[in-house]
Amino acid sequence: MERHTLYFIVFFCFGVWLFFWGFKRLRRKRLIENIPTSTIRGLALGLVELIGKAKKEKLIKSPFTGTDCVLYRYTVERYEKRGKSSRWVTVADGDTFYCPFWINDGTGQMLVFPKNAELMLPIDYEFTSGWFKSMPSSLVDFMRNNGISYKSFLGNYQMRFREWYITEGQDAYVLGTANKANDFLENHKDALLKRLSELKKDAVFMKEVDTNKDGNISQEEWSVAVNKVEREILQKEIEAGQNNNAADVMISKTDSEKVFIISDHSQKELTRKLGLQALAGIFGGSVLALLLLYVFILGLLEN
Repeated sequence: MERHTLYFIVFFCFGVWLFFWGFKRLRRKRLIENIPTSTIRGLALGLVELIGKAKKEKLIKSPFTGTDCVLYRYTVERYEKRGKSSRWVTVADGDTFYCPFWINDGTGQMLVFPKNAELMLPIDYEFTSGWFKSMPSSLVDFMRNNGISYKSFLGNYQMRFREWYITEGQDAYVLGTANKANDFLENHKDALLKRLSELKKDAVFMKEVDTNKDGNISQEEWSVAVNKVEREILQKEIEAGQNNNAADVMISKTDSEKVFIISDHSQKELTRKLGLQALAGIFGGSVLALLLLYVFILGLLEN
């Protein structure tokens, strides 16, 4: 297969994908516009939209900036060149999707379990290293503590760090499913503290926590360990809760409803963003696909 034919197929398929992706964003926009905002006090089971202040009993620190928050996500990318092409490749990512938080709208508060949520957040922190721009010591420590390579025989790789988070007291938008679940927050907290107390006495576990093997447990290393233990405990509690007739309610993603959005945008900002994405996808995808198809047919006629 000739190279230009391969390029045509790739970009044509991308145009078609972009077109249908645009319609998907348009449906998401219309869904948000058509669902009325609920109050926590008057909440009914099923797909709901909530707007309120984010809260968490014990705040967590974001990995790059150390910001106290209720939820975060991060990515670490490395710039790689392969032949004539180059791209950013994700070498590490993480989140606190297994750590629940509260949302309070003034009429009450509701537990939100973020697992499998679509985060629609602006980038809160971004840093790109380069030839004349070295990484801050905090990022170097993060790389070393997590065993991520950032050096080559020619010097340091070009790296990009991104971090998203929601802080306590920040306005949060949640579109998800209100469903029955155990009142597991207190049980989870007690189980977490008990488990961590046990693990502190476990020499093998503490040795694993010390990822850089310097003989000391840093705050970052301990935070990683706590998040890991918390995920394990929460998973067990969620699985146990699904087998019981739980009376309390929380917001999460279910098999019956595929939509689960968490954002710090207002509803107006969110629909505006989705509208622009839909327009770009539908118009851009159709123009790209039709233009390539026209060029391809024109080439066949000339031959």
